[in-house]
Amino acid sequence: MEIDLKAFAERSRYRPASAALFVMSYIALAGIFAGVPSWLCFLIAAAAWIALATITLHRLRDSGLSGAWILLMILKFGVGPDWHLSDYVTMDIGGSILACVPIILGWIFPAKHNGSYSSSAN
Repeated sequence: MEIDLKAFAERSRYRPASAALFVMSYIALAGIFAGVPSWLCFLIAAAAWIALATITLHRLRDSGLSGAWILLMILKFGVGPDWHLSDYVTMDIGGSILACVPIILGWIFPAKHNGSYSSSAN
């Protein structure tokens, strides 16, 4: 079964998919408090975050923005307070907010105009 991730480049499809993946990644990390092994929570959250970065890249390209915004999602910035989920998993609150900037841009910016206006005035 093949999934076409370019279909999420449309803003109407990107918004619910990005929200679902974002929430899924943080619920997976919160599973540590429920006794789920930290490695399993990390794998689920990492898979969701990779899928979110992929559809965000397609969305940013569709809106005419640079794909370099994805670096904010990939690189880790240790800004702000830390939240220690377990001995092995630590989340930086400020770094998480910076990682959301490309997602917010994908929600806001409309699709790039392709330049083909059709004149209906004759």
